[in-house]
Amino acid sequence: MTTSAPGGARCASHPDVAAVATCARCGGFLCGDCTEVVGESPYCEPCVGMSRREARPSRVVQAALGLNLLGIACLPCWLGLPLPTLVAGVAGFVLGLRELRRIHRGEGPERGRAQARVTLLLGVLNLVLFSVGSSSEWMPLLFGV
Repeated sequence: MTTSAPGGARCASHPDVAAVATCARCGGFLCGDCTEVVGESPYCEPCVGMSRREARPSRVVQAALGLNLLGIACLPCWLGLPLPTLVAGVAGFVLGLRELRRIHRGEGPERGRAQARVTLLLGVLNLVLFSVGSSSEWMPLLFGV
């Protein structure tokens, strides 16, 4: 993919190849092989890696984490209103697992890995508490309800 034109921008990593784009973050010149498109913008590999490490965790996972904490907090009044624990458990399990898969594929930020794991574990805990509580008679004894 060399070009015979003497002028013009050259790829920063491959000086014998004409540049086809510039990195949206650092402004470096990129050839077709070095260009990584994220969204609709071209980036170089180091900038893609940096943005994955420094990006904020997904807002969806943050919301699911909060919902799971709320589900656990609602546990004492579970007999009156079991829905928050069930909804929190399903959301935490599904969204935590989805985010971990996104991170594994390189589509999600690395900083969100721990938060996604905690969300997944709290989702499982809420589902276990819901299933144990709905199938046993010890809940009134435990919470005095």
